Amino acid sequence: MHPLLLARALAGDDELVEVRYATGIPSADIDPEGHQTQRRRHELMVATDVVVLEKPLRYRWEWTIRDRNLGQPQKHQGEVAQARVKSRHRGQEKGVDVWLALDALVMCTRDDLDCVIVASADSDLDMVRDYVRMVPGNESTKVMQARIVNERHDLRQSPAWDTTIAIDRAVFEQSRDDFDYGEPLSDEALSAFLDRIESRRDGLRD
Repeated sequence: MHPLLLARALAGDDELVEVRYATGIPSADIDPEGHQTQRRRHELMVATDVVVLEKPLRYRWEWTIRDRNLGQPQKHQGEVAQARVKSRHRGQEKGVDVWLALDALVMCTRDDLDCVIVASADSDLDMVRDYVRMVPGNESTKVMQARIVNERHDLRQSPAWDTTIAIDRAVFEQSRDDFDYGEPLSDEALSAFLDRIESRRDGLRD
């Protein structure tokens, strides 16, 4: 999904002031292909006035089990089993949730903003609304959560947020991004995309 298109779908008829996207990014030394793929995606976001916040992934060596027929762990308590393992240098996002929370607090200090929508299902962010309320002048600022909802499940409203909005199939279709970022984007494709979504005339403020 493209963050700008998602933000438009979530904001509805309300004026969209700014879109910010926080994520981890692979190391250019450890995973150059993954780094370039993410960088191309982020460059397109920036071209549509999305503010991209990149945090380098943290890497650690770990073992992964390659055998798939070990059964359920709870059914084999106390047993010793042999398995094939493989080492890998895995990147993990660390601190992005804290970054999102702090970013929401900073954004709420703006005079032109009366609602924040945080697109995340991370329960670590459930305290964001209460902290926003502590900032003088933001007692009435709405703090909303948007989360992906499977078609087979109902949306549950969380008491930690003013409202929880569903990112369902319809929202996904409005927000989908079909670019293959494994290869460089052509100038023609980029220009056509910007014209199609009218990002140059959407009123987003820098």
